[in-house]
Order: sequence, then C-alpha cells, then structure tokens
Amino acid sequence: MNHADEARFGRASLLILNVCPFTLRHVINDYHVKNGSTSLQDFLDKNKHDIYHILNRRRCCRLIQSRSTPMNRSQWDLLFIRTSSLCSKGYTGDCLCQYDAKPGITSNVMDITLCCLFIKNICSRHVGINMSHIETIRTVRNDIIHAESAQLNVPTYNGYWNSVKLALLDLANHVSPIIHSDTLSKIQDLETRVINAGELGEIRRVIVDEKRIEVVEEVCSTDF
Repeated sequence: MNHADEARFGRASLLILNVCPFTLRHVINDYHVKNGSTSLQDFLDKNKHDIYHILNRRRCCRLIQSRSTPMNRSQWDLLFIRTSSLCSKGYTGDCLCQYDAKPGITSNVMDITLCCLFIKNICSRHVGINMSHIETIRTVRNDIIHAESAQLNVPTYNGYWNSVKLALLDLANHVSPIIHSDTLSKIQDLETRVINAGELGEIRRVIVDEKRIEVVEEVCSTDF
C-alpha cells in the first residue's frame, strides 16, 4: 500500500463528502430565498408539482406526465410526507396532492447526490449557476465512490481536486462572499490536513455505506 496515495484518496473523499454538500446546500438555500420562499419547506410545497415529476412517470391529477425520473422514491421520502390517502381531485392512484413537505425540513438532510439532482432539475433557472460545475462535482463523486482501490496518484488527485475546488468556489461566490470565504477555508484546511489510518478506515466505511444506499435507491427507483 502506498500511504501517500491513500492519503490523497482520503483527502479527495472528504472534499466530496463534507465540503461539497456544505456549499451545494447553500446554493439551494440561496435559490429558495431569492424566489420568495420563507423556508425550504415553503419552497418544496410551492414547487411540489415540478419535483414530483422528476420522480414519477405517471400522470398526476393535473394530467401531466414526466419524461424521465432522475429522482427515486427514497429521495422523495426525505423531502415529503404523505398527509392524505386520497387525491383532492378524485384521481385514482398515488398523486402529488397527497403529500406535503416535511415540517421544519432544511437542506441539511440532502446529501451530495440529492443536492446535485435538485440544483440541476429545480434550480436550473437560477441566473448565474454554471451547471457544468454540478456535472463536474457529480462525476468526481462517482469516480471516488466507485474507485477500484482507495488510492489516488498525483495526476488524478490534482485533476479531481482542482476541478472540484474551482466548481465549489465559483458556486459559493454566486451565493455570497461569506459562503465563498467559508468554502475556501474548508478547502484550505483540508489541503494541509494529515489523514491518519483511523480516519482512512472511517472514510472507507462511509464509501461502503454510499454504495449500499445506491443499491437501495436503485430498488426504490420504480414508480409509486
């Protein structure tokens, strides 16, 4: 085992698992505030129809049908709770009007995958968001989570680190100077951080959990 390669893998993993969600959640918070919502709960309820149709191919009571389903049921269940067994318009089967946003919900429940999906599909009209940054983060996340070994050589590490750093800082700059400063501070702290064996072991366990969640979400990806 090359300990330097392992440390680079650990550092890149923490960038993806810890720093990315921090910044992406602030992008989502910034979006719903600028769109006049008083909270994420309020925003989810106002945009429930759009969110429902990135989950479910079936028609809803508005007779609208989605073309694709990038969201899965487990992700929907993080955001919404079923509050009625019947559709208010008499539509048979599962319908969006049976659901409400979870009371008091915040973006802290959203992991990097759900953040990327949400920004790409719901926040895409947000002026100033460079969606290529979201794709960069998503791609590097998948490469890290599905890496064959928990090691990164220097060229690969530098490529991942620099591209994600650029994406995060540009996204954070769009939110506010404070979030940009906080994001930069987190990245700089991580750049010089010593990754010990115990922390590497914990990172591996988290990655195993991420893979396990993906399997569960694949099972949950069928329509209601």
